[in-house]
Amino acid sequence: MRANPRKGSSHTWDDVHKELCDVAITSLIALASFTPDAQELFDERLQHIGERSLTRPN
Repeated sequence: MRANPRKGSSHTWDDVHKELCDVAITSLIALASFTPDAQELFDERLQHIGERSLTRPN
């Protein structure tokens, strides 16, 4: 991982991976706290993103 030249090295890739997991978990908890339909909303969004990602531009 590249370090900020002013600050030096501060995190490893393992630290970044853990932080990304924390963000994902926090986001899902927030979604569930705002709506009782969190699972359905998440599934629909995941389906949309999957379809969009597999669609080739013309």
